[in-house]
Amino acid sequence: MTDKKEKMILDWMRKIHQLEYAHRYQSIYYVKAERWLGISAFVIMTLVAFSYRFHKVEPETFQKLPFFLKQEFFVPFASFVAAILTGLITFLRPNERSETHKKTGSNYEKLRHRIELLLTSQLGDTELNKELNEIKKEWDSLDAINVANRYFLRGKEKVKSFKKYPKELDFLNDVVE
Repeated sequence: MTDKKEKMILDWMRKIHQLEYAHRYQSIYYVKAERWLGISAFVIMTLVAFSYRFHKVEPETFQKLPFFLKQEFFVPFASFVAAILTGLITFLRPNERSETHKKTGSNYEKLRHRIELLLTSQLGDTELNKELNEIKKEWDSLDAINVANRYFLRGKEKVKSFKKYPKELDFLNDVVE
């Protein structure tokens, strides 16, 4: 294997590794988002359910409460907020999105493992080219959704921290920083 081809394969592997981490981070984001939305809606609805207890407060104390804690305001407003949170969970489907990104991250990981195997194998040029074409086809066929830029950059930094890959696009002769 030529040095240039090996650098190209490592560059592919670096990109795939970045995308793998980016999708994992995006998956974790959606898990956390669903958890916070769900817990918030649950807490608010629990408060609404027990708001009838507000009347057990002394009349003088009840009159001193801020307007937003009085039942005639609190119940409809809190119910509205809980409905919004529940609606977000329903329509944004963070759990489904999390699973999609998790699966995509796993697909990138499998592809990266194929490249690792390729790099550690003793293949002739013909076999190597055939494997590279297969990997490229598989990579192109991955129906990957986009990740938020912050998670892409976070994945890029994570992979950079390994200090295992050559400089980005280093296999091309005309690349300058």
